[in-house]
Parts: sequence; structure tokens; C-alpha cells
Amino acid sequence: MNEFQEQQATYKTGVVTAVDAAGGRARVRFDDLDGLETALLPVGQRKTHEDKDYWMPDVGEHVACLMDQYLEDGVILCAIYSGADRPPTADPHVRMVRFRDGAEMAYDRSSGTLSVRGVAHVVVEAGSEIVLRAPRLVVDAPSVAFTGDVDVAGKLMDVGGNSNHHRH
Repeated sequence: MNEFQEQQATYKTGVVTAVDAAGGRARVRFDDLDGLETALLPVGQRKTHEDKDYWMPDVGEHVACLMDQYLEDGVILCAIYSGADRPPTADPHVRMVRFRDGAEMAYDRSSGTLSVRGVAHVVVEAGSEIVLRAPRLVVDAPSVAFTGDVDVAGKLMDVGGNSNHHRH
């Protein structure tokens, strides 16, 4: 046998005990091995080169790992749900992210609805312009502030639908 054939990988599940956020690594405890803790392992991400994706597991998070045969080296593949940590939705048509503070973003592909809830502030910065296109745009807020010039290409209507102003 050659060296490659002798090596074996092992799938293990464990719990994150420490996070090195700047290094993109975390330490994992395997309770089925008397609490054996790994060295810092890289956390798998979707993109890391020209485009970058970053989301580290929390301490206490259940994770799936792929380890070498001696459990000395490996990688954290992903977080996994458990009896204590359930998915935020049971709908297979919804992709959802729910944050610790209760904020959530969800896309329901069956209805085509993107929802953002519970967010304290939304900041969108663009270098050129932001374009919203829809048959109708509703802004439901007790107060709206514009800090710069406002150009209107059509007519302004009051709540009753009567025209108040026309662009000159």
C-alpha cells in the first residue's frame, strides 16, 4: 500500500469550544471521546479567494467535522441541527437566516416573497445609484426624511389619490 491508501478520514460531530475569528478557525470537543478537544481547525466557507463568504460558528454550536485517522488534523464542514437547536422554519420552500437578536431574512420561493424582519437599522450604500422597480412601491412609515434633492418624473398624489403637484 502507498501512503495515500493508508490514510483514513473520519466523520465526527462535536461542539465548538473556542473560535479564532480572525484566523477562520475553531476548536471542537468530541463528547463521545471523553471530551477530547481538537487543535484549532479551519472552518469551511463557500468562497475564500476573489469573492469571500464568512460566517463563524458560535461557541456551543454543534458541528460536523472531517478528521484524519488520528484526530489531529481536519476541517469543520458545517454546523448541524440537533434536538436542542431546531431549524428556524419547517417549510422546505423557505431559505431563512435568523439571528440571535431576533432579526431574520427569509425568501419563500413558492410565493416569491423576500422578508426582512426585526432589523434595527438598514444601511445600503451604493457608489452610483439604487434603482427600485415595481408596479407599486409602498412606504409605510410615520415619518420620511430626504436629505438631498428630490426629483419627481410623474405627479405627486395625496392619500386620497388627488394630484397635488405636477413637475414643472
